[in-house]
Amino acid sequence: MTYDQLVAFTSVAAEGTFTGASNALHKSQPAVSKLIRNLEGELGVVLFDRTRYRATLTDAGSVFYERAAAVVESTHALRGFGFALGGKVEAIVRLAVEAVTPLDPIVKILRAAEARFPSVRVELHTERLAGAAEALHERRADVVVATMLGIDAAKVDAVPFGRVRIVAVARTDHPVATRRPPIPPTLLRAHPQIVLRDSAQGSSRPALNVLEGGLRWTVTDIGAKKELILAGMGWGGLPEHVVARELADGTLKALVVPEFAEAMDLFAIRRRDRAHGVVATALWEALGSAGAKPEPSRARRRGRARTHR
Repeated sequence: MTYDQLVAFTSVAAEGTFTGASNALHKSQPAVSKLIRNLEGELGVVLFDRTRYRATLTDAGSVFYERAAAVVESTHALRGFGFALGGKVEAIVRLAVEAVTPLDPIVKILRAAEARFPSVRVELHTERLAGAAEALHERRADVVVATMLGIDAAKVDAVPFGRVRIVAVARTDHPVATRRPPIPPTLLRAHPQIVLRDSAQGSSRPALNVLEGGLRWTVTDIGAKKELILAGMGWGGLPEHVVARELADGTLKALVVPEFAEAMDLFAIRRRDRAHGVVATALWEALGSAGAKPEPSRARRRGRARTHR
């Protein structure tokens, strides 16, 4: 029995298909299948029922999976510990952040990392909605700052980073802003809601603070969303720190939209099933230290919107 066989086995069990496991492991499907066949041959037991579309664990496979997953996770943790002891520094560290994340604390952490690890190249990119979960799942990011949307909590380490308040806003002279609250849903649906498009490429793309049945325009970044709203082209939710100045000077008006959730809790997240180098570990710890433990929302209302943004 080899470590590669256990990794292939647990990946197929987690992904549900040999194709999914081969993509996650960056191996060919025949290579993954061979590893599983060799493992089954060595153990003398069938681990997967291959008669269905998805690779389903047999009873013996389910029992074996519990032990195998623990071994793989422990091995990754041990490897990461060894890297730390040896002072092994990665060449590249990839950090993905949810688009609504305040960048000031991120910049401070990266500045400290640059001073401590001057030879490391950091790649920072933003994701939207389930995009961060996908980046983590596909190993395009070592650490992410995001909500837990689309993330299996049992497979990650997550520490609170902070809470971002989301405010529904429109330009002060926009028709939805000139009505006394509460604004009739029919009026909101009659005017374009500017929403962020999910950056995930998968089939499951949950909406966030999207009013069902209304006219909708989509954008791919917070800056464009804000500019369209400032131009009076529509209304939508934006992070409070992004629109604080415009709310204060009266350019934008906060709207009372009961269907909107008020806040997004952000976490620093990394996978449990992989070894983490010195820099990635330092970033994850710094992000956790910078964050405040989320407090219960003052009024997390649920309405006809499908989750939030």
